[in-house]
Amino acid sequence: MSPSRPLRTRERVFIRIAIAFVLLVCLGGGLGLAAEGFEGRTALRDGPVGALTLTDRDCGKESCSWIGTFTSADGAVTGRGVELRDDVDVSRGEAMPGAIDGVRLAEDAETAYTADYGWRTPIAKGAALAVVGLGVAIGLYLVLRRARAAGVPR
Repeated sequence: MSPSRPLRTRERVFIRIAIAFVLLVCLGGGLGLAAEGFEGRTALRDGPVGALTLTDRDCGKESCSWIGTFTSADGAVTGRGVELRDDVDVSRGEAMPGAIDGVRLAEDAETAYTADYGWRTPIAKGAALAVVGLGVAIGLYLVLRRARAAGVPR
């Protein structure tokens, strides 16, 4: 096997920028996903129980989520523009139900969760994304280190 050629300055800078980018995207995205899962878990455990009266839907590329007004069972807590998170996929053409009972409101009062919300999945995806990002960054660092060592005569 022939030795690798030393990297040019431009290539070394590019690899360093790639390492920083991968770390920011993967760790930031992973922590964001995990935070969503932990927020859902906390809401399902400690959040006020109530009903979500649906008013609109927010659609992305693949599915939609319901938006509505939350009212707690005792009427003490209300919130407008609350997004519902659950395990049911909503399509664009689906009829809007009147209200959904038994939802729990998160601390931020912008998200409500049904009992069937799978909070473990976002945490697992976030952890996997962070681990993959660290692996890619370490691999890029090793490439940079190996190329640096190849450029120094022994």
